[in-house]
Amino acid sequence: MKAGERFFFDFEEEEGFLSQEEAFHLVKVLRKKPGEKIKLINGKGKEFEGEILETKEKGKKLLVKIRLLKILRCEEKPPFTLKALIPMLKGNKTEFLIEKATELGFTHLIPFYSTYSVKKPSSNFLKKAHLKVLSALKQSGRLFLPEIVAPVYLSNFLSSLSSPNILKILAYPKGEISVEDLLEQIKKTKEILILSGPEGDFSPEEKELLEKLEFKKLSLSPYILKAETASLVLMGIISSLLYNRLPLIYFHT
Repeated sequence: MKAGERFFFDFEEEEGFLSQEEAFHLVKVLRKKPGEKIKLINGKGKEFEGEILETKEKGKKLLVKIRLLKILRCEEKPPFTLKALIPMLKGNKTEFLIEKATELGFTHLIPFYSTYSVKKPSSNFLKKAHLKVLSALKQSGRLFLPEIVAPVYLSNFLSSLSSPNILKILAYPKGEISVEDLLEQIKKTKEILILSGPEGDFSPEEKELLEKLEFKKLSLSPYILKAETASLVLMGIISSLLYNRLPLIYFHT
């Protein structure tokens, strides 16, 4: 399936309207017409075949009405919770990492800034990030929409962690745990939280808090990695260890 073939919808009945972003892409970019069939996802584990019933402009709004015809594909929820703390980085790097975390199957995306962070969140960051999540969801073929929250201050978030059963993994230059050992621990847990550092590194207070919370330190490379590289590599390793263990029943037709 090619990128751009799926459209996200959030109506509950058999018929409803697409969002303005989806309507614009369908009509203005792809030039779809009433009567044509399209694929739709609801972010809740199902992909549908649908039919375009109507397209019209009303003032500045573009209205596209859709009818759901049949279910094409289902996906089961994974038997674990996979959370990524994603650093706020300069440029569009944070949005890039949010896109990749979605493609890699993370269930919760938590952008963060910290004491030495160079980039702080803007007022419209969450809206832009949500659109990036939707785009990655449609492109990747994944059927469950991950949860994304407004950026958090790292120390506050870490201080609020309460569950003792979370497996907490930290990308660290001098790691103390091997991938093999990590796999054994992953097999025993249902909730995983990963973290890699911001561009300005962690402050002494943050490092002390990470030690107190017993994050497992995993070395990703013998070389110095940029913040976005470390985050992406860590997400890829953990996703591979987790999802390669799942039977195909979770991704059935």
